[in-house]
Amino acid sequence: MAEQKRFTVLRLQDLRWPASLQLPNSRFRLFVAADSRGSSTDAISEFLLATLRQGMVYCCTWGPGCERLHDILDEIVVDDSLSERRFVGPTRADVIMTTWHSGESLEQALEFFTTCALPTEGFLSDSDFGWPRV
Repeated sequence: MAEQKRFTVLRLQDLRWPASLQLPNSRFRLFVAADSRGSSTDAISEFLLATLRQGMVYCCTWGPGCERLHDILDEIVVDDSLSERRFVGPTRADVIMTTWHSGESLEQALEFFTTCALPTEGFLSDSDFGWPRV
């Protein structure tokens, strides 16, 4: 029997993570479909930090400027791993995963997100993701 995946869709007017958002698990994957070219680095950083604080462990970005959004997230994660270590996983092998999909259609990027974007093993606990069961 195939595992069911749950998704929550948010439509935001700008890149501001809703502080009152209640998610069913402490860890989650995030797909950002946005035109982030007009957003400041500070605004993008604040948005991404809020997602990380709430438990984001895998982020796929799509749309104009998605490479920049992806790179800012990678920089935040690397900087954190060298200092406060707030977003490290339970084991040394666990990492926050990030991908950008600028050369793909929205449908292709969503297909990747729904089928391939699995967090590393240590981040699977407290999430609704799991390895396929036999």
